[in-house]
Amino acid sequence: MSRTSLEPIKTKKSWVELGPVYVNRVRFLLAGFYIIATLGSFKTSTTLQTMSYLVGITCMFLYGGLQAYLFKKERLNAFFPKLLIILDITVLFAVTASGLMGGSTVAADLIKAPTLYVLYYFYVVYSAFLFSRRTLLMSTYYSVFCLILLLVIGFGQGVEFKEAEGVQSLQGTVAISTEVFKILFLICFGYLTSAVLNLLNEIKNESEERQKIAETERTTADNLNRDLVQIGSELFKTLKSIREITSDFNFQIESQDKSIHELTEFVSSFSESIQSSVDNIGRQHSQITLLNHKSDTLKLSISEIGVVVEELNSNMSDFQDRSNVLSGTVKNLEERLRAVNDSQKEVSEVNDIMAEIADRTNLLALNASIEAARAGEHGRGFAVVAQEVAKLAENSNENATKIKKIITNSNRFIQEGTELASVSLKQTETLQSKYELLSGVIRTATNKISSQKNINNEVLESLDLIESISKQLDEESKVLNRDKDQMIAVVQKMEEINREVVINARKVGENTLSLEKQAEDLAVHR
Repeated sequence: MSRTSLEPIKTKKSWVELGPVYVNRVRFLLAGFYIIATLGSFKTSTTLQTMSYLVGITCMFLYGGLQAYLFKKERLNAFFPKLLIILDITVLFAVTASGLMGGSTVAADLIKAPTLYVLYYFYVVYSAFLFSRRTLLMSTYYSVFCLILLLVIGFGQGVEFKEAEGVQSLQGTVAISTEVFKILFLICFGYLTSAVLNLLNEIKNESEERQKIAETERTTADNLNRDLVQIGSELFKTLKSIREITSDFNFQIESQDKSIHELTEFVSSFSESIQSSVDNIGRQHSQITLLNHKSDTLKLSISEIGVVVEELNSNMSDFQDRSNVLSGTVKNLEERLRAVNDSQKEVSEVNDIMAEIADRTNLLALNASIEAARAGEHGRGFAVVAQEVAKLAENSNENATKIKKIITNSNRFIQEGTELASVSLKQTETLQSKYELLSGVIRTATNKISSQKNINNEVLESLDLIESISKQLDEESKVLNRDKDQMIAVVQKMEEINREVVINARKVGENTLSLEKQAEDLAVHR
């Protein structure tokens, strides 16, 4: 679209506003005509006539110049030009009246002169330039009044008004019918001109209305074109931004597709790890159950030692026989404590495996949470599963830590029990060889066996706790084993959805590129 059509159109002045300008131009032409007439009749005119001509011409230039100044300053009101037309007719009347003062012959010739009559027609005609019927009729009637007044002045100067054949050719006489006809014709001309003026006003009003409508339509069209160009430009920029965003989004979706594919492989590997962890936890639970059975045997052995000690305290006479039994019992206790110690080592190894599994599960859950965060809205369900796996790993790690502490204490207690059993065995052998020290050795053995009984009771309680924890881990591992299948299904569904998103994103990119070309054509060709 051309630039000029978008530029604001300068408002033209209406005919009514330009009417005083045309009237002023005619006024200055008439003033020039008066100057020429004055110079032509300077020798034949009287001093009064010459002075009246000069005063009239000067007045016309003065108020004509004032009107031009006011129009230029845009301070001209509607009444002032109408008043000046009345002044023009008045000046013509004054100049003509002064010419009538030269006698009846001069007055009659001036009344009969067609120039005077034509000048009044001029004033009636250019009063129509103001496009006011009232002003035109007022100028007409005022001109008629001035003509009648001039006839009265001529009559006063001795002009005879007659109605006879050839009266117009006689000096000092004027035909009455001619003057009446001139006056009536001027009135008719005024009404005829007013009728034409009405028609012109209607045409003018209709033309101005059409011009306003055309200007409005043109302005509306220009504004519409400007808006279309602006909309096309903005749409082009917007679609270009959308295309860039879509391109970036496609790149991110494709990257996400690769990440989800890697996540699928990772989840498969993670599922295998979970299955392995479940198997290890099951084996650990079986070993802890076996250890608990062995602890029951240990408890029974400690009870038997207590019975033996009580028998030793109550039957000093049977010491030798009982000491043999005690020696055998202590040996059996030492062997069983060693067996318990070996079992505790196995439990410790199993616990280390549990801790390692918990750490690995925690790491897998962290990686799964990261991948779920990358997946955005589609990875929310997987993130929940990852959080539950992380919690389970954390609980398993805490339980493994507790088990490790318990096993450490149990090992320490069993080690002390083993050492005490060895000491008891040596003391029993010493008591067998040294009967005189029997009472002191028995008391010492009784005290140590009692202490060992308390320690073993604590070990048994710890083993019960380990069995409870192991049972809980076994149940949770079964739940985890069930959830892993659901987690794999969720990840596979995410992969399918992401592929559909990639296809749709490519279609959006193609549609956006097409719209961008259309918007660019709209912005350029409008």
